[in-house]
Amino acid sequence: MVVIIALLNYIFVLLTLFLAIIDYFTMRLPDKLTISLVGVGLLHSGLMGSHILIQNGLAALVIGGLFFFIALVYPRGMGMGDVKYVTALALFLGFFAVIVTLTLATVLAILIGGIILAMKKKTIKDQIPFGPFLTIGAWLAMIIF
Repeated sequence: MVVIIALLNYIFVLLTLFLAIIDYFTMRLPDKLTISLVGVGLLHSGLMGSHILIQNGLAALVIGGLFFFIALVYPRGMGMGDVKYVTALALFLGFFAVIVTLTLATVLAILIGGIILAMKKKTIKDQIPFGPFLTIGAWLAMIIF
């Protein structure tokens, strides 16, 4: 069981790394990877016990639903790939860890985005991919929790 959990953690890190790299270069989070990450999250949560699966499933519904609403209201700022990615992160990490992930990702995005703006590499109208920040936040949350 421990080996399977470790393998799922490894797959989680790989998938999130690929998502961060792809989002950085293309501003897209491919369904093949986000849906795969949902599957890894379901399997991971299920192996942790039915109560964890239920808790993480509820976290995914709440957090994913919130991001879905944001994407509907402000589609230029948040895409459906981000919705699926955050839903998968919630399934894998759970409610409190995904809140930490989102907090860290937002702080990092503001700091780095501010630096990019100050260096005049981008303007306020340019988009910056959020996936890499979500990945860093998720990794840090994994370490914390």
